[in-house]
Amino acid sequence: MQSALQILAWAGGIVLTLGAVFGLVILPHNLRVWRARRSYRLLPLQIREQVLLLIRAAAQRERSVTFLRLARDCDVPEPAIVTESHVGGLPYAEPHDQWPDPGGEETPRFLLQVRLTDPGLGPIWHGRLIEVFLKFDFEQVVRSYAAPSADRYVRLESPAPPFACVSIISLPFPTVHDDAGESIAYPSRLCETIPEICRLLSPHTKDCSGLLTQILCPGVYGYDFETSFIAFEGGLPELIQSPHEPTCERCQKPMRFLFQFGEIIPKLQLADAGVGYVYGCDEHPELCKAFIDSH
Repeated sequence: MQSALQILAWAGGIVLTLGAVFGLVILPHNLRVWRARRSYRLLPLQIREQVLLLIRAAAQRERSVTFLRLARDCDVPEPAIVTESHVGGLPYAEPHDQWPDPGGEETPRFLLQVRLTDPGLGPIWHGRLIEVFLKFDFEQVVRSYAAPSADRYVRLESPAPPFACVSIISLPFPTVHDDAGESIAYPSRLCETIPEICRLLSPHTKDCSGLLTQILCPGVYGYDFETSFIAFEGGLPELIQSPHEPTCERCQKPMRFLFQFGEIIPKLQLADAGVGYVYGCDEHPELCKAFIDSH
């Protein structure tokens, strides 16, 4: 009996030690995130807008993509964005459209729709609306509309409760070029290359990079970008798995990368730090494909 108690005490000590070590490791991270979120809540709206204008201006001077920013701090009625970019809520639809066929046990759920604006995609894609439905599979359901119109819109009721609807704002965004290729500029890099950002934010925080992360991704649990919680269109995909290399089912030509999105749908986890990738055919833009990868 005494030996068993000694073993239990020894095991309990190990558990407590590991817990203490884990707490010491994550505590600085949690404190930094908490401070960045607090600074963001207290930051005047005018400062936020000036920072976004600085990023837009920088994107015009060099190669860029289009960052897809969730407008969590803007209350936009869902009917007003039915033809525009948003996550959750209900999708745009036209007469004769129906909810995607389950093709399995679970009915596809609407994730998001993006009204493409990135200049690098080419004229055929400008203004096109791309919708993605979650099919609980590697390849997802995608719909493409050339000219969405409120006059043609019909309401499709979701078979399951829809995710919370949040508008998406398109923001031209600088990219970075290094030995690994081209990627979106992270907040820490933006603070270095656009010193005016730190000049605006310094009176409100000691962590400009962390606060900038919250400006670009309000409420995110982080103080710099991770591929799994950002979204952007244009440029090259930031892959977390092997390249997808999709081809058009009609002409067999390689498809163009359109946009990607991470864990940005409220109260939904795509996978283990999942990322969705959407591609389209320049010759047949009504045909698109989407894939979801995870770490």
